Amino acid sequence: MPVLQVDGGDLFGRRNKNERHQSEFLCKICGTFGIDAIGLGEQDLNFGLAFLEQMIEEHGLPFTNANVKSLGTGALILPEYLVVERGGITFGIVSVMDPAQKIITMASGGEEFEVLEPVAVLREVVPRMRDKVDTVILLGHLGDALTDQVIKEVQGIDISVTGHTYRNITTERVLDDTIMLSSAYEGRYIGKADLFIDETNGKIMAVSTKVTGLDDTIPDDPEILAKVEEYKVSLTEFKEARRSAYPRIYGSKEEDFIGDRSCKSCHEDVWQAYAKSGHMQAYNSLRVQGQHFEPDCLVCHTTGFQYENGYADDAPYNRLINVQCEACHGYGTQHARDGKWAAQAKDSCVICHDQENSPEFDYASYWDRIKH
Repeated sequence: MPVLQVDGGDLFGRRNKNERHQSEFLCKICGTFGIDAIGLGEQDLNFGLAFLEQMIEEHGLPFTNANVKSLGTGALILPEYLVVERGGITFGIVSVMDPAQKIITMASGGEEFEVLEPVAVLREVVPRMRDKVDTVILLGHLGDALTDQVIKEVQGIDISVTGHTYRNITTERVLDDTIMLSSAYEGRYIGKADLFIDETNGKIMAVSTKVTGLDDTIPDDPEILAKVEEYKVSLTEFKEARRSAYPRIYGSKEEDFIGDRSCKSCHEDVWQAYAKSGHMQAYNSLRVQGQHFEPDCLVCHTTGFQYENGYADDAPYNRLINVQCEACHGYGTQHARDGKWAAQAKDSCVICHDQENSPEFDYASYWDRIKH
């Protein structure tokens, strides 16, 4: 039986170097699956257009999109649609993305993209496709509500596969003569639709759908499992190499960071000032940008990253997120009461507030934000 494989997008990981490393491996594996079309998701540009183009070239990944343009060139960044023949039927596969989803890349140079209104784009593209293909498939990286809206407003789409969704469609669903298909995110499920198509005109006569959860009850493919296990070793080595750029060269294994909550027990008024400062949001500011695994950032957005017994991903050291009291004052176990413990904090600011990371730093004005 002829098989057509498609994906709704967001193949790549979050915006950090570890995820980029993993995305390269994932692209390599996906390139062996025989996928016929991949719709563009906003995450697929997390590492920049050049990286996406590199993955497409190296691994033969069939990305397509009809509504994302480069502001620099004014041209579409991917093929407008793809044409695939299976079992005597010619399929046209088009993808659009939701303009509300922000495209933010790690690439240098300030890449910018324009995401065109999907209904207007599809109303122009689909009729052109119908002149060349028997069956039109939409890979709408739009989520559930916007996908339904698009289907109601655009004629001529035979099958819609929803991307950017958390919902599985496990039974036959037809909306305005369009077959609606969906399996949820992160590769946790795989959807299968058996289509019965009139070979004379490409019209879908009937469909049977099934969604399978890829949990522990599904046996691993030995060849793929071996590749995954091999990759895990290389990922660990990659992370360790990046962490080694910031070795724990300060402090003593005999000392400990006791945490800001311990400080609060005696310094309530000081802690309240800290709680209102940007220092207490330092780690979260990384998290919202997907940068909370980056050693380059963690060294200044956590407490004691380069110190013995300082911040680490694992417990109990992961409680040392943010720029806590001891990030400036030093180990709580070395707490001095002769004024020196407080005085040394004044010299610590410029360690992170340097010219590269904080070019507008001015001690007097910045101190006003956190004074205690």
